[in-house]
Amino acid sequence: MKQKRSTGVTAFARGVLVLVGVTLASPVSAQVDLAGLWRPLARNQDGSGMDGDLAGLPLNEAGRQRALSWVPENFEVAELVCRPHSFDYSIEAGPSQLRWVPEVEDSTQRIVAFHGRLSMREQESDIWLDNRPRPSDQVRYSWSGFSLGEFEGNTLVQTTTHLKENYLRRWGPMRSDRATVRTRWKRIGNYLRATVIIYDPIYMDAPYLRTSLFWVNDPNLVLPPYPCEEATGTVVEPGTVPHSLPGKSFLPAHDPNMTDAFGTPYEPRLGGVETMYPEYIAKMKTLPRPKTVMGEGDRGQ
Repeated sequence: MKQKRSTGVTAFARGVLVLVGVTLASPVSAQVDLAGLWRPLARNQDGSGMDGDLAGLPLNEAGRQRALSWVPENFEVAELVCRPHSFDYSIEAGPSQLRWVPEVEDSTQRIVAFHGRLSMREQESDIWLDNRPRPSDQVRYSWSGFSLGEFEGNTLVQTTTHLKENYLRRWGPMRSDRATVRTRWKRIGNYLRATVIIYDPIYMDAPYLRTSLFWVNDPNLVLPPYPCEEATGTVVEPGTVPHSLPGKSFLPAHDPNMTDAFGTPYEPRLGGVETMYPEYIAKMKTLPRPKTVMGEGDRGQ
């Protein structure tokens, strides 16, 4: 009888050990909680130089012509007055106060989605973590698109498709509605970092990597509203589409005879893959510099 009891206890113990072993061996995806209110840290928006400068953008010819056709009056078209800036662009802006709210599955207590909101143009983004299928290419596209997320270690990788065409910079260059935007979110203590990579087969010859962006957790942060009402009358006549014909753009960076205080050559201001890399600086030094300096009081050449 004692021998049987010992055997039963041993079998029970082995069963427990096997169960524990299976539990420990089961893959558990790391989930970092991005929830909270995030205050943006001071930074420069991507891009600098003269208005219209496309340097650093891997534009192909189609993307370049799309940028060169843009004029500032686009902002005054009645239908575009309240045109949102997309989520991937808005996180780069100065007033990009950010809130992430998790959606938790009751039965497992796992986070199945993060719902984000930016104060900049009141943009929203839903990152689904439940491996749901992406919608058809025929569905309606939106400013925020459709996002799936997966964890690579302690980094949440957000992959977004189904986006409407929108800005890369505010003076003309666009990403197309066929672009895929991959955003890598990483929490480092009370800091949050985002790195944006854009893949666009229509307007780009290579992926475009944006500078990492940082926020600090601020539980007292208030997200201000961003109300906007479509205009019924603007300086642009109804039915017109402001644009610039090829070679007719009046933005200073598109003028081959004009430069800035640093004597920036004309060629790099047209963008392209080559202009993304530090090695291009050596080539820039060999290019001719326009003689007319933009603006008054510049430091000259």
